Amino acid sequence: MQNQDINSLLAKHFNGELSAEQNMAVEEWIKSNPTAYSSLKSLIEKADQTVYNPDFDLEDAWQQVDAQIRAKQPQTVKLIKRTGQRTWWMSIAASLFLVTSFALIYYSSYYNPLITVSSGNFARQVTLADGSLVTLNANSTLKYFKLLSGDKREVRLEGEAFFEVTKNPARPFVIEAGKGQIKVLGTSFNVNTSQAQVEVTVRTGKVQLSSTNKRGLAVTLLPGNRGTLHNDQLQKDTVLSGNEYAWKTGILVFRKERLSSLVKVLENTYHRKIILDNNAASCAVTATFKNQTLESVLEELKLILKFNYEVKKDYILIHNLACENDNRE
Repeated sequence: MQNQDINSLLAKHFNGELSAEQNMAVEEWIKSNPTAYSSLKSLIEKADQTVYNPDFDLEDAWQQVDAQIRAKQPQTVKLIKRTGQRTWWMSIAASLFLVTSFALIYYSSYYNPLITVSSGNFARQVTLADGSLVTLNANSTLKYFKLLSGDKREVRLEGEAFFEVTKNPARPFVIEAGKGQIKVLGTSFNVNTSQAQVEVTVRTGKVQLSSTNKRGLAVTLLPGNRGTLHNDQLQKDTVLSGNEYAWKTGILVFRKERLSSLVKVLENTYHRKIILDNNAASCAVTATFKNQTLESVLEELKLILKFNYEVKKDYILIHNLACENDNRE
């Protein structure tokens, strides 16, 4: 739902006609424009206190007001009375007049649409209005308002992304991710989120990871720290390698890495399921791979560890292991 006009969404919001995705867009707008929403809601509530007329089409009337806002012409909205008491029409006419005077706010929102960026099968970079750079991993989605206006720069992430945030202490950068929230001032870090878990790995600066379900549950992360939010439980540990960012940098570095751990890194980097058909705990690898395909990496590992592998439709099977440690740098 890219470049959705918030004006028509607000009309549907007050009529209770929003889809789940449209409702999320309105919620994002309300967070950025609480005062404007409060004033508009008050107008609608005043109109609702009068005699209701089922023949009145609020959506149609709103569209007329919206058309005037975009044309920037101070015209009058004409409402044709069908049935009902005069009090209702006077109330609606007054409300629409006040909404029209509210035009500047909604005209501005027309130029600050909700943007949705999906990466598809490949990583994709997005530059935000404040200069922050977001690199989306494959099969990930970023949602944000174009101008990032308001006291906070807020975005929503589904999937995984690496953030390089432009420093601005007066306007914190906030990421809504699953059941977690990440707050920063200016730093670089990786966020990997799913419905059940949010994982944040910090490369530079300082980041706060908190739960949106459990108030007060938060942890501060420094460079090299990793925070994991799962089932309203927070864990913090230290990341010793840069393989957390391998999907972005293209560089994999292993130092006496157990094959079972190495496979997990490959799965996250290349988005393919890899299965070991026997216990590989004793297998260890020391190697560096730079900007190589998964097939190329597997072929080199095959020479190192003397295994065979089969590429299936939904996974890759590694079998017939004969571990021999490698010392290639």
